[in-house]
Formats: sequence, C-alpha cells, structure tokens
Amino acid sequence: MNKTRCLLPIILPLLFPLFLSAQKLDSMMNIYANNYPQEKIHVHFDKKIYGSGETVWFKAYIFSGADPSIFSKNFYAELSDPSGAILQRKVYPISESSTAGNFELPKAIKSGHLHFRAYTTWMTNFDTAFFYERDIRIYDKKVDSVITVTIVPREIKLQFFPEGGDIVNGVETMVAFKANDQYGFPFPVKGSIRDKTGKEVITFNSEHDGMGRFLLSVDKADSLTAVWKDDKGVEHKTGLPSVRSTGVVMRVIPGNQKVLFSVARSAEGPTTLKHLTIVGHMHQHLVYKAKINLEENFMSGGTIPTGQLPSGVLQLTVFDGDMLPVAERVAFVNNHDFLFAPEMSLTLKGVNRRGKNTLTIDVPDTIKSNLSLAVTDATADGEYPGDDNIISRLLLTGELRGYVHNPAYYFTGTADSLITHLDLVMLTHGWRRFKWEDLARGKVPVIKNPEQDYLSIKVDVLGVDASKISKDESMNVIMSRKDSSTQMMSLPHLAGNKFGVTGLVFFDTVRAFYQFNVNRALSDQAAITFNTGLVRGGRLARSLTSAFDGWTAEDSAYLRRNRFIAEEIARVQPIDNQKVKTLESVTVKGRAKTDAEKLNERYTSGMFAGGDAYQFDLVNDPLAPAMMDIFQYLQGKVAGLQITLGNGPGGAPSLTWRGGRPSLYLNEMQVDASQLQSTPVTDVAFVKVFRPGSGVGFGGGSGGTIAVYTKKGGDQKTTDPNFKGLPRAVLIGYSVPKEFYVPNYLENSAQNEGEDLRTTLFWKPFVLTDKDTKRINVDFFNNDITKKFRLVLEGFNEDGKLTHIEKLIQ
Repeated sequence: MNKTRCLLPIILPLLFPLFLSAQKLDSMMNIYANNYPQEKIHVHFDKKIYGSGETVWFKAYIFSGADPSIFSKNFYAELSDPSGAILQRKVYPISESSTAGNFELPKAIKSGHLHFRAYTTWMTNFDTAFFYERDIRIYDKKVDSVITVTIVPREIKLQFFPEGGDIVNGVETMVAFKANDQYGFPFPVKGSIRDKTGKEVITFNSEHDGMGRFLLSVDKADSLTAVWKDDKGVEHKTGLPSVRSTGVVMRVIPGNQKVLFSVARSAEGPTTLKHLTIVGHMHQHLVYKAKINLEENFMSGGTIPTGQLPSGVLQLTVFDGDMLPVAERVAFVNNHDFLFAPEMSLTLKGVNRRGKNTLTIDVPDTIKSNLSLAVTDATADGEYPGDDNIISRLLLTGELRGYVHNPAYYFTGTADSLITHLDLVMLTHGWRRFKWEDLARGKVPVIKNPEQDYLSIKVDVLGVDASKISKDESMNVIMSRKDSSTQMMSLPHLAGNKFGVTGLVFFDTVRAFYQFNVNRALSDQAAITFNTGLVRGGRLARSLTSAFDGWTAEDSAYLRRNRFIAEEIARVQPIDNQKVKTLESVTVKGRAKTDAEKLNERYTSGMFAGGDAYQFDLVNDPLAPAMMDIFQYLQGKVAGLQITLGNGPGGAPSLTWRGGRPSLYLNEMQVDASQLQSTPVTDVAFVKVFRPGSGVGFGGGSGGTIAVYTKKGGDQKTTDPNFKGLPRAVLIGYSVPKEFYVPNYLENSAQNEGEDLRTTLFWKPFVLTDKDTKRINVDFFNNDITKKFRLVLEGFNEDGKLTHIEKLIQ
C-alpha cells in the first residue's frame, strides 16, 4: 500500500495513545496484512445489453487494497443461467494486474439475463461474497416476439441500522434506514417510529435512494415499531432492533482529511465499558488506535487524521476492556487522490455509413498505464442506474457486501451532498473483513488453493510405494501443441510419489508424452495422473433468483433499437433450409460387440472383468471432455448413486449408494475421491460401475464400486509418429482468447460486401502507454445504421490511480 501507514492519533484529553496493550491484536493484523492480502476485481464489458449468439468481450482489472495486485496469476470467469448452472467457464493468465477474454453467448437463451462471476485462485480461499458478480442483460432476437414492458409488483422491504450496531437505553443513537424492493432498487419512504403503547416517538423521511437517518433517544428498554406506507398506500409495520439496557454507541462524521468520532456508554453496565479501545484499519492495515477512558465521563471523542490515507473504506471498531468488539462502523475516506486524467479526442469523425473515425488517446504521465476502450452504438447500449465503473467498483462496491444502487453517482463530484449520501451507504451496508474472534484465538485462514506461478504440470504416481521411487528419478515430458510445435522439459522428483514443474503458459489442449529416466517401467507399473494446478469451480454458481428478468419502461428505447438491429440481421441473413440429409443403407448381419464391450475386454482384469455393471465409453463420447471431473460425468447416469459435488472451488465430492459409500479404483488400484477427481476426464477411456453387493473390490463392494481406467496408447484418437510408443496425457491449458475483428472499409475486400449491423464498433482491451509511448491513435469504422456512438475508456496507472472517461459522439 503506497499511502497506508500507522498514524499517531490526534485525540482529546480523555484519550491517550495505546501502544503496548492488545499486542496480540496488532500482531495478528500485521500477519493478515502481510500474508493474506485481499484481492478485488473490476470487469469492463464492451457493452451493457447483448443478444443471443453475440460475443461478450471483457477486460478484468485485479487490485489488492489500493494498488494493482502483483499476487495472482490465474483468472477464472464463469457464465451461468438464472438457476446457477454454469454454462461456460474460462481461465486466462494475468499479466500487469489484468487480463482479457470473451464468451460466446448461446443462440437460444430463455431468460432475460445471464450471470457473470469472476475470481482468482487466491480469492477462493476467502469469502465468496467478494467474488466479482454481475448480471448480463439479454434481449430476445426473435423477430416475431412481442416487445412488452414488464410490470412487476414491488415488494418493499424496510431495514434499520443503528450506528455502531446497537440502540442503547439512555444514549442518543443515530439510526439509519434503507427501503428497497425485491430487486434491490430503492424506494422513497416516510413514516413514524412508535413505542409499544403506539405513541409517536419521531418521524422519518428518506433523503436519497430510499436511505435516510434520524436521531433516537430512548429512556427505557422498549420495543419500537416503524409505521410506513408503500407506493400503493398500504400501511406496513416494521420492528426496529431491540433496545439494549447497557452498551456502547459510536458516532462518526467524515470530514475534510479527517474523520470525527464520539463514543458514549450507558450509565449502567459492567466496568469493561469504562475502558475502551478504538481501532481503525483499511485494507487490513492498522491505521489508527487509541484508548478511551470513560471512568468519569459517559462520552468522549476524537479526530482521526486521514490526509495520508488512500481513498477507500475505513473500518472503525470499538473494543471493551476485555478486547471484545462492542461497536463497529465503516466510513469512506475521500481524498480525491485516486484519479489520473488521460485525454481522449476524436481527430477524425465519421458518423455516416461506414465512416472512418480516428481516436487519439494522450496520457501525459511518464509512468505506465493500462487501459481498455469500447466503442458501441449508443442508441442500442443502454444506461442503467445500477451501473458500476472501475472507480466505484475498486473504491466502494468491491469492499462492501450487498447491492449498492448507482454506485458511480458517488464519484461524480465533490459536493457536500455526495459526501452525505455516500455516508448513508456506509451506514446501511454490512462490511467485515476480520472475524475478531479468530484474531483473538490466533487463527489464520486455511489456504486450500495457494496461488501458483501460472500453470503447472503436477504428476502423481499411484499404486507404487513411494520408497521404491529413486530420489534421482525424473520425468521427461514433451508437450505437443495443436499447431505441431513442441516443447521438452524435465520434471524433477519433488517428494514421495510426486513430480512437477510450474511457471508454464500454454493455451487450449496439449498432448504430453512422457517417460521416466531411471525406471522407465514406472509408467506401466503405476497409474500416472496429470493436472495443471487450476482450481475446479463448483458445478453451480450462486443462484440469483432476485435478478429482474423483464424490461421496464426506461429500457424500452434500448430494447426497440436492438430489436430493430435483430430484424435487419434476419432480413439479410441467407436462408439455407433446403439441405437434405440422405441416410445410407445399412445391412445388419449379426450382433457386433459395442465399443464399451471392447474396452471392457481391453482394460479390465480379474474380478473387475465380469459382473453386472454399468459401462461407460469415454473414448467415443464427444461430451466427456466438457466435464470438469469424472464425478460430474457420472452424475445422474447411474440409478441410486448419489453424487454431491464439493462446495466451491477445490471441494471434494461425496458419494452414497443405498446407504453405503462406493469404493473407488483407478486402473484397478484403490484411491480416494480427491485422487480420482484430479484425473482429467480427457485421460479417461472407460468407467465401470458395479452395484452394491457385487463382490467386486476390497470389502465385497457393499457400497458399490467405481472403476476408472485411463487411456492406453491404442485408444488415443490421434497419434503422432514422432513420439510413437510413448505414453501420453492430455493437458488443458488457458482458454484461447478471441481477436476482435475490425473491418477496413478503405480496402476492396469480399468481407466488406455484406451489411454491417455491429453494435460494438470497436473493442481494444489493452491500450498501454509508458514514457516512450504517451499517445495512442486508434482507427475504427462505423456500421451501416449507427448515428450516435459511445466511447468508454477506463483503466489504471502503475501508481494505482484510476480513470473512467465516457463520451457520446453524434
């Protein structure tokens, strides 16, 4: 962190610095800050609305705290339907704290949205609530469908948030509130607070986007109820949090390069409430700590200097005398130091049909910058109040739980009203990176998925005693890519039965031919499994049942524009429905063995050779390579066999069958579920599943038996004469990035003959500048119908400063 440092507190007479007590808390926070940095992601999409069959282009930016992250190397992106089922999953390498990729949308999409989720390997070790999540709006491209505006009844929810956490008897408390519907959209609300007798205590009225606040003073432990009306005039009653008889109340006021706070306790209560500690931290770094003495007074306060802090979320926590948290609050520090200002100008404008445009981007700084640029049809790409951008995401929403409506609004200027409205967001959104009880016990996060140096080749030699593998053993591996290029490397013996190397970058699938150097017979004596070290995503993403699946009146203009484009595409698209498929005659002479039966004879032996069992031929199954592991492949294929995939990336599956647990075998050697899960499906030739009580396997197979066989040389679909006789494995590398096509209408080309109805006119995910290249010129051409287009440029420089520039050209 460039600007975060421990600050000597500026305090009132009743406060004095605390340097020596609670040393364990300080020590644990340092451990978290240094060893467990938290990452967050912003994704820049080329546009906001997509039609089925289109390409979603995106650029991802990865930060840790206030700085570009130099930690993670692997980026995961998932596209799922409204039920949470993952439709596509991509993995890309991270370079310069960013990466770029794309998704090809299905040609048939039933819902009005799909869900995009993104994370790094390192992020899978922590709370998944901080994964990047976004709904992608989808419109129906069928020209015969009817455009309708969806009217959905609003279900309004009103919530109350006492500042610091509690309403305390006898202590004046600021209470914030937030009203929103089932989709997170705000609702203006007003009403009154009443005690249990029905007497009005105070009235309230929302200030901004359904949020507001009021001061509440309660003289006795009483139950309080809010009475308010929804947009239809229906009266509702909502209970407030219970009034506590004793406790601590914290008040916070953000100011110019400072945060003011006060802490008050109840008149009665334990002695632990008379000696308090307040701690402030940002990005897991301790930035403020002071001791508060309330022995003689019930209230005290202080000032936290924030001028040297980076802009972002500051968390304040008050601890009692036993160092237990009793009040907590987040505040936003805005020093207006997070921006840098590239200049973007159109030096040649062509809004006419296929007109040429030249865009010039100037970055006056000498330090490096990493930007992305999108140019779209402005009348087809809508503006939505829930939009995020790189500034609001990395400073605000990437640090908070829950939905924030129109987050970019809070960074549109320096007006006092923006500060007040942003503080309402702080008061009404939960946030906690630390679990204080874990720090008190000295507990640190369990790292199941350590970050690795890009891809690895990790090899497990199963079925052979590790002591029989020579310490000098190594593996020669020849990687053969689809373009026929090859790379040879040596995998050292790491320990036990493991070999491996890391720091690799390759795309798509490669064939790995291998041979042991000392004992060349090992490949025949043991089961050899390969993996590239990528984490396995869960089968289901988080189901977003609350996502609005219709179109509002505000959306209709953008929807009609996209429907017009869809109709134009349908009009010019060639009709090719005259193809006739001819079936060749087949003469049946007798029953031939199925491919699965042939594989059974080739692979199985002993007790695994016979028996009544389910048989699966993966050599000839075109869908098998799409499965994440063999358990996902088997799911739903065997009656009575229950397979529950692991929760989240890297989770091991659980299996049950008629109350028992099936035994697992790899090449007829008993293994556990995690070992079988790590075997790539592309390496599997044949699976045989025996019913419970079959007598197959150790223990008689009382819970059933699953036998998995990896491919032998003769069952490879393709062969390479250069490596004849060597065993091989198939490794899955990074997703292949697609290149955005930019037409050049100054050239006489056959590609320019058709109609141009693109809604994304230009996409450049990497606009890179440095001291030698401060100016970038970009040429692009308009389509056949657009008269107004939107330019969006965003990114960061190596100091972590951000930019977001948006212009309309017409």
